[in-house]
Amino acid sequence: NGTNYCHFFYPELEKFSGPKKIEKVKNDLSNNLDNFDDKRQEGENDSYICSLIRQDSVEEFISYINRSNIPISSRISPSIFETNSFLIKNKDTSLIEYSAFFGSIQIFQYLLLNNAELTSTLWLYVIHSKNAELIHLLESNRVHPPKHENDDKTNNNKNDDDNDYTECFIESIKCHHNDIAEYIENNL
Repeated sequence: NGTNYCHFFYPELEKFSGPKKIEKVKNDLSNNLDNFDDKRQEGENDSYICSLIRQDSVEEFISYINRSNIPISSRISPSIFETNSFLIKNKDTSLIEYSAFFGSIQIFQYLLLNNAELTSTLWLYVIHSKNAELIHLLESNRVHPPKHENDDKTNNNKNDDDNDYTECFIESIKCHHNDIAEYIENNL
């Protein structure tokens, strides 16, 4: 997880690092030392809002964001405990993207009804969820797929309005979600 390897592996590194380095890591982890091994074993973002989203606890989620005055457009704070490479790579994940990733349909619909921004990257998060209902929600809301990195302006056979689901197709194959890849290939 980037530069936080020493934090994640602090128990193992403690034997090999000097006391100054370990003290600095412990200070950095002061809020995360409770249940450190359990959180590390779980391998997911340990924030409360993330656990609510993963469980699709919509009532508690609504209560929490209202009580804490959290905007719908908020981003998920990175966690040293996150082990999913897609979520680590995409550090600026929004609440609706995180809910899409975990297939949390109730929270996704709540955020959608409250005008959360529907971006093209949502397709990639939804593919990870393997949730057909979320795919259909993106289609019905006319969310365009992300541009494939090989798309460029020199291709004269394509309109700017054309939807290219290549990136979505590739992501579904990476995830081994063959049924989604098949759906994209046959319908999109």
